[in-house]
Amino acid sequence: MKSSRRRQPEPDDLLIAGARFLGLHLTASQVAAFATYLEEVTRWSARMNLTGLRGPEEIVRTGFLDSLACLRLIPVGVTRVLDIGSGAGFPGLPLKLARPNLLLTLVEASRKKASFLRHMVRQLGATGVRVVQRRAEEMAADRGEAGAYDLALARAVAPPPEQGRLVRPFLRPGGLFLVQIGPGSLASETLERLVGLGFEMVQEVAPSVSLGGPGRRVLALRRAT
Repeated sequence: MKSSRRRQPEPDDLLIAGARFLGLHLTASQVAAFATYLEEVTRWSARMNLTGLRGPEEIVRTGFLDSLACLRLIPVGVTRVLDIGSGAGFPGLPLKLARPNLLLTLVEASRKKASFLRHMVRQLGATGVRVVQRRAEEMAADRGEAGAYDLALARAVAPPPEQGRLVRPFLRPGGLFLVQIGPGSLASETLERLVGLGFEMVQEVAPSVSLGGPGRRVLALRRAT
């Protein structure tokens, strides 16, 4: 009697299919880089609290593919990207692997997680990536950081208004702030608070539930003031 248990997709196949759904064609070298990334996240997570994602499929779906969904909202001219509270590197590092020309700054207050990020950057041979072990509030006071970025993300740090408060000082006027939320629409009160911080809504995308979101939305807001 055949088992009725669903066969788990291979991580590479899941990544390639998910990326194709997002309109991305990953090269063989990019797929290999993601495989290295997956291996290292799994290995480090076995000995430290690196990420809440468990198992290869969840890491690929929620770590890699949810991150890559942000690419649809990143204009071609965007170069300098800031990822606050990067943790295991989501969404910053997947975006860098898919678009190597990005100049990426990963900000992580935890010494252990920052060590992982530096290790991962070395393992991937990624250039144009800076890892900063520091609290974002402290870093924002640096003269060279204020208004220095085209785009910022703070996926796992706090609710959207708090994310907005953290990233705003780093964005140039007209810079973009990407917010990843659940399947529902952004509450009007939340949007009002973001507008009050000096942001305006630009666009949003809602990835398919097939990517494991389920239906996680990505919102693009512009720093208006």
